[in-house]
Amino acid sequence: MEDAVRIIRADGVVALPFERLFGLAADALSPAAVARSARSKDRPADRSGERPIAVIIPDMEAVFEVVSHFGSLAMKLADKYWPGPLTILVPAADHVPAPLVNSKGQIGVRLPGPCPAFDLARACGKVLTATSANRAGGPDALTHEDVLALPQAEIDLIVPGSVLGPPGSTVVDATGDEPVVLRRGIVDIEEA
Repeated sequence: MEDAVRIIRADGVVALPFERLFGLAADALSPAAVARSARSKDRPADRSGERPIAVIIPDMEAVFEVVSHFGSLAMKLADKYWPGPLTILVPAADHVPAPLVNSKGQIGVRLPGPCPAFDLARACGKVLTATSANRAGGPDALTHEDVLALPQAEIDLIVPGSVLGPPGSTVVDATGDEPVVLRRGIVDIEEA
C-alpha cells in the first residue's frame, strides 16, 4: 500500500481490484495523472465528454472536491447505497479535468464498498479515477494478469489479485427529480 500511495501522489497510475472489476486508479484532480490513465486504455486524453472516467472518493466529504452540486436525490441514493457499487452522476466542479466530465457537465462519483481501491483512496486521502483496466471496448480485466494486455508505459504498479467480475457498478443520473439508470450493474435501485 505504501508504494501505491507514493505512486498516486507522484501522478502515477495503479492497476488494482475494485469491487467487481480490475481498474486504474490515479489522482482524479491531477490533469497529468488523468491523461496517463486515459492513455493506458489507448484512449485520447481529451475525450470531449465522450465516455468520461468516473471517480471514487475516500469518504463522503470528498464528494464536494469534484462536484458543484450534490442535490437531494443524489444524497438519498448515497445514503441508501454507499458505500457500494453505485456511480451517481451529478454536476461536476469547474476545476475537474475534462476527461472526467461528460457532455452534460456531469461527473460520475462513487464511494466504493470494501476493495483494495477503496483502501488506496482512504490511505492517500484523494479522489481517484475509477476506470476499468482494459482497452477501450475490450474484455474486462478480472486478474492482474489481464492488465498486462494494456500499454505498460503508463501503469506504474499492478497490485496482484482477482475480482468476481461483471456486472460492474450501476450508473445513475441523479440530476433530475427521479433517478435515471444509464447502465445496469450490480445494484438494482428499482428494487429499493
